[in-house]
Amino acid sequence: MSKEQFIIAMRFLAASVSVISAKDSSNKPYAMTASSVTSLTIDPPSILVCVNKYASIHNVLIPGKDLCINILQNNQQEISNLCSSKQLESERFKNDFWDIVNIPFIKNAQSNIFCKVEETIPYHTHKIVIASVKSSQSAETFNTLMYADGGYLV
Repeated sequence: MSKEQFIIAMRFLAASVSVISAKDSSNKPYAMTASSVTSLTIDPPSILVCVNKYASIHNVLIPGKDLCINILQNNQQEISNLCSSKQLESERFKNDFWDIVNIPFIKNAQSNIFCKVEETIPYHTHKIVIASVKSSQSAETFNTLMYADGGYLV
């Protein structure tokens, strides 16, 4: 299969849009938009995230590190765009979307899933991050931002 055929096929895989957030050892916050977030096991609760090796958060996500998976609401496209743009990286936390006192999290997300990195597995251009879920909080109604075919679904 060609790379182009695979890219076309993946455009038809709809996914929730999440922002992965964490702090480095100097307490600097990081965030990146991700659609490659998957529940891994229920017992124990665990989750899998794929992170490109060129993402600024890549080296922050090491075993023992706390992180938050922020599943975005449909009206949070601005946050998704902000956290996926390399040019806007310095602006990601210069707004009122965040609580950055401890583990950075988006205050009005569809869900916030607080985790601890258990294991990472390098795989070509990405790192697979396996994290145990410590706690979560969610909105009462389903209003998740979805992405497919190169754009947001409305």
